[in-house]
Amino acid sequence: MNYSLCVNEIFDSIDGEGKKAGQLATFIRLCGCNLRCSYCDTAYAFNEGQHMDIADIIAQVSYPNVTLTGGEPLCQDIHALLEGLKGHSVNIETNGSMDIEPYFKYDHVWFTVDYKSLSSDMANRMLPENFEKLRPQDVLKFVVGDEADLRQALGVYRLYRPKCAVYVGAVFGKIEPRRIVEFMKENRLTDWHMQLQLHKFIWNPDDRGV
Repeated sequence: MNYSLCVNEIFDSIDGEGKKAGQLATFIRLCGCNLRCSYCDTAYAFNEGQHMDIADIIAQVSYPNVTLTGGEPLCQDIHALLEGLKGHSVNIETNGSMDIEPYFKYDHVWFTVDYKSLSSDMANRMLPENFEKLRPQDVLKFVVGDEADLRQALGVYRLYRPKCAVYVGAVFGKIEPRRIVEFMKENRLTDWHMQLQLHKFIWNPDDRGV
């Protein structure tokens, strides 16, 4: 078990998307990622960071809600960190390519799992088993940039019929959010949640640590 992690940044903000959007959370952004999405907005986390002891990371947690993000947080051994965060609600934002089941043993941990869109150029890297295993407390997320991405999201949804909430949002600046709503209406997707990245409307879209 690893008792230190390579950390890009730790900051307090509101959750910008997902089922706790608008709530205060402490974000722990870990270094490294196994994918290279075309629309990635956190490429600075691929290599920038410093090794921190688990205790020092936990000491910077301010709120009951914690979001582990990246990069790709599952590229590192996060078991010791999750053990130390018991008593918090921990959302792991993961890219859909790495096995999530080893972390199901933690009752305080839930997942926001991306299914990478065609326009990301990483759709072929998805791990199908992840989408079969999603639990009611988890989230399936689609980030779409065009019509082909919307059709792909619908196909994935119909294939897996996930037990969890489904959220869909736009690649920032690539597709009008209203088009996503129209698509939901056209296909009667009454259990989808349209989302906007709140932090990119509150702050400059290029700002870090928000």
